[in-house]
Amino acid sequence: MYYMKKGIIAFCSLFLLLPFLSAEATEQNDEKMYYILVDRFNNGDSSNDIDINIEDPQAYHGGDLQGIIKKLDHFQDMGITVINLSPVMEAGSYHGFDVVEPQNVNPHFGDVAVLQQLVSEAHEKDIKVILDFVLTHVSEEHPWNNGQINWVGAATENQLGESLPTVDMENQDVQEYFLETAVFWMQTTNIDGFHFYINEQTPDDFISNMNQRLQTEKEDLIILYDGEHATNDNDMNTSFQTEAVDILKQPGQSITPLLERDITGIHYMEGVTTPRFAYASSQAGFNPLTRWKLATTLLYTLPGTSMLYQGVEVPMDNGVAEPDHRMAELNKEDEELMEHIDRLSNFAQDSSAMQHGDFEIVGETDAMTVFRRSSEDQTMYVAINNDTETKSISLSGIADDMQLRGLLEDDIVRQQSDGEYRIIMDRETSNIFILEDNSGINWFFISLIVVIFGGFAGFIVAVNRRYKKSQAENGKS
Repeated sequence: MYYMKKGIIAFCSLFLLLPFLSAEATEQNDEKMYYILVDRFNNGDSSNDIDINIEDPQAYHGGDLQGIIKKLDHFQDMGITVINLSPVMEAGSYHGFDVVEPQNVNPHFGDVAVLQQLVSEAHEKDIKVILDFVLTHVSEEHPWNNGQINWVGAATENQLGESLPTVDMENQDVQEYFLETAVFWMQTTNIDGFHFYINEQTPDDFISNMNQRLQTEKEDLIILYDGEHATNDNDMNTSFQTEAVDILKQPGQSITPLLERDITGIHYMEGVTTPRFAYASSQAGFNPLTRWKLATTLLYTLPGTSMLYQGVEVPMDNGVAEPDHRMAELNKEDEELMEHIDRLSNFAQDSSAMQHGDFEIVGETDAMTVFRRSSEDQTMYVAINNDTETKSISLSGIADDMQLRGLLEDDIVRQQSDGEYRIIMDRETSNIFILEDNSGINWFFISLIVVIFGGFAGFIVAVNRRYKKSQAENGKS
């Protein structure tokens, strides 16, 4: 049913927004990212199923690069513009955060040729590809532990809590090697950027040099950093993630404090190193589907870049307060949530206000918040009611004789006698309203309906009369 509806939703979304499409096609749009844990995503090539054991959570489970290629249409349907691959380098574990050889593709995932194919086919669908790159730790099997022992230090915990040798990032040779390795992947596979993992030992001057060096290779390269030391506008916003989960895992708390803080960076609710958002909401005693619909509305409408983690389509919940590295349940998509995401993706892709518009909080009542996204040619209002009951917010400063038309849920908000526009929302719901001229009552449409139903009623009456007349004539005979 979901796939039958998708074409209708996409067509209607495009039709509704046609008068408002942005003419600023050359501007850089905000990205919608999707994170893939390669081994636990999709098995597309059985020839590289090396020592697979799906009963062992620490073993390889068969996901590979070919499996990602087969799901590119899926990402396109979700409005994804960037896919972020977990470390594809040869490593000691399925997750790749313990790299053994940084310039080799993990044979469990395929080879360089398949990675090149993935990047090429993704680009044909206007999807960028970035790679995870760990700069903090290496595997105990890494050659540096034998040949260059001054390049590594004592073992510390990595991003997944494993004890691994720490890389000495103060060493200039180490820095140069990582720079050369990043350039190698760019030149060899034509990728679009990196998701670097760093920590407090990563020198600021190295980060600066890395940015300059890589951007000379590719000016529009995506570079983001992940770790406590990450402070740039395009880094993973870990504090946003923590606060967003605490607020949205249950109804009753306003998202306004979240929006009033620094909302730069990459917004996300869960990831490869965090517990599932569905787990947090379930533990709080609330429906993960309802919670995720509010969360995805926020992620798709905030300024900047947002990231979804594989398995959001269900949404997945491993039942523990630990990262979920199970195989993605792509065959169990939740129809209601995917329809919601599909609507969001269509509006986000076609809306100049959502892509690069200004942002302003314009109203709050208890746990309901309304914020505005506006560009030169389009204004939209996003309403999120995270309250336990129906709430309303009156908006002022909108010109006379306008209307707000709901895009996620059918609703028309017109000007009240006091000159304000009042948005009323049921509990735990969200909607996006587009500002447009007041269409008033569509008398033509109403007249057409009256004519159609009037004609149908007349037809029924005529048939009934003929039937009675025929019955009467048969009785006389």
